[in-house]
Amino acid sequence: MTRITAAIQLLILASTVLGMALLYEISPLVPTFVFDFVAFGWALFVVDSILTFVRPVTAYYLGLVLAILGLGASLPQSTHWSFIQNGLLVPSAIFVTGSVMEVLIVVLVTVYALRVRRGTRLESSLVKTPPNP
Repeated sequence: MTRITAAIQLLILASTVLGMALLYEISPLVPTFVFDFVAFGWALFVVDSILTFVRPVTAYYLGLVLAILGLGASLPQSTHWSFIQNGLLVPSAIFVTGSVMEVLIVVLVTVYALRVRRGTRLESSLVKTPPNP
């Protein structure tokens, strides 16, 4: 289980770092309100990164929500896919790497949650109830 939690924490931290590169790349390209929206999402990843050290389990589930929201916001955008089609290396790398990391966060947090649930259920079935006198 520690490998999964370490991987989740690493992915959350890496997403935050990649978010800085994303902000740098998009700042001259998008309108102010779009930049502000993306910067707010990045700030939430910063909070999530801090939480990975203070309240890790909370951070995992917040990371799951942020990853789903990020994927939902970025994958349908045709402009993101045009980066790849037009051979723009840096924006394409940020888009692909970020998307892969978000998918991995979704998968690993889901696996983590299922293992915790299974472990809790297993532990509760192992607890013996004392006989009635």
